[in-house]
Amino acid sequence: MNSTKAKTKKRQKVSQKPVSKKKTGSPMFLLLVGIPFCFFLISAMLGSVMKIDRVNSESAFENRLNPIEKAWRGLKLKVYAYEYGSDYRNKIPENEGRALGLIRESVLESLLPRYLFLFLAIAVPFYFFVRLFKEGSKKNTQWPVVSSGRQMKKVALTSSKKFTK
Repeated sequence: MNSTKAKTKKRQKVSQKPVSKKKTGSPMFLLLVGIPFCFFLISAMLGSVMKIDRVNSESAFENRLNPIEKAWRGLKLKVYAYEYGSDYRNKIPENEGRALGLIRESVLESLLPRYLFLFLAIAVPFYFFVRLFKEGSKKNTQWPVVSSGRQMKKVALTSSKKFTK
């Protein structure tokens, strides 16, 4: 009888564990890191889809051309790349771009994800430094001090015995 009562009491004690509170993210973390990270992921994914669509439509335009027109288009693109640099797609006039079958890059493709990533590269360390500074100012603890010299002697004696064996 006693053993069954003890078991039921143990079961009751085990089942009565205190429920731990769920930790919620701090508002500063959400503001500095969480929300920009979500915007970065969404813009990067949408930008990738838009870039794939742009490349597919440009390659479809090029596939409709005969070999001489393809060579002329390639030569014109090389001239524009030399003249305007790597961002020639956005710098050439609109009518020339249409004639070559080029579509301008969207802001979502490269510009917005690049700046959001730069912001995150600055915001994440900044958040952790601010958090570290806040926690450090709350604690105001001193460095640990060795309590007595006896413990040090014991350590020294035991370490010397190891070397003498």
